[in-house]
Amino acid sequence: MQTALSPAACLFLRQLAPKVAAKGRVKKTTSQKAVQEVLSWCLIQQLSGVSASCLQRPEFYFESGLLQQIASVQQALGQPDFRTDISTLSRTDAATISTLEQKSIGIKPRQQRVLLSLAQPQLVAGIAAQVLDLDWQQLQLAQFDALLVVENLDCFYQLDAFSLALPYIQPLIIYRGDSQYSQGCKALKAAWLKQNKPALYFGDFDAKGVSIALNEGYSAMLLPDIATLQQRASTAMLPDKQLSFVVGIKAKSVTSQFQPYQQLLCRQLKGLRQQNMQGMRLVPVKLVG
Repeated sequence: MQTALSPAACLFLRQLAPKVAAKGRVKKTTSQKAVQEVLSWCLIQQLSGVSASCLQRPEFYFESGLLQQIASVQQALGQPDFRTDISTLSRTDAATISTLEQKSIGIKPRQQRVLLSLAQPQLVAGIAAQVLDLDWQQLQLAQFDALLVVENLDCFYQLDAFSLALPYIQPLIIYRGDSQYSQGCKALKAAWLKQNKPALYFGDFDAKGVSIALNEGYSAMLLPDIATLQQRASTAMLPDKQLSFVVGIKAKSVTSQFQPYQQLLCRQLKGLRQQNMQGMRLVPVKLVG
């Protein structure tokens, strides 16, 4: 197989192209790694305008004719044309323009995907499905009035075991994500926050969970009333390794509604796992603002 230009070399050429188009030619020092790679590749492909002595010179002028040759040869070899940013394409889309397998770049299969919980199970091939794996960009975010992000996967799959008192007509409920779904959740949440609609966090009431809720743009955290939490929380459910988060939580300016929760966590060092909230009435407790 013919040697292909590296993603770094293609990026160099892609950034160089508009400058060459504007100026006619652009001077680059040959000591640059990307320049050395491109010129060496051009020599192997025997492109006109590139001689063996080019690498011994301190500078090289890139012109539009050479860039066009490079793109044409890449296409002929079944390699990615440097003008196409492969990192913005899915692997299946990238395969239509290149015979090379480049798993290290491009959109990963789950990068834009989220797990979504349906309010009512839907029949799919005779099976009652309540969780969908989909590309978040397929969702019409405007049709939802609140976003609820669930921290733990086991709780997400068994949401019906919890008593969620949500004052919303059409909430969008998704899994916060592990290594497979976190990027999709993050992208969806960023788009959601631009709408200035409620974003709720439902996770462990511990230092890490509260820190996430306070620092990642959430407007409220789903929790039991403070009396119930006081009764059921324990120091055993606030791991020592999370104590480093307490200082930051204590320094946060929070709503009067959340202050008792903040004090319970920071002064008494008590927590409550999400799984242990089953059977409790859970309501959105406003965090800041």
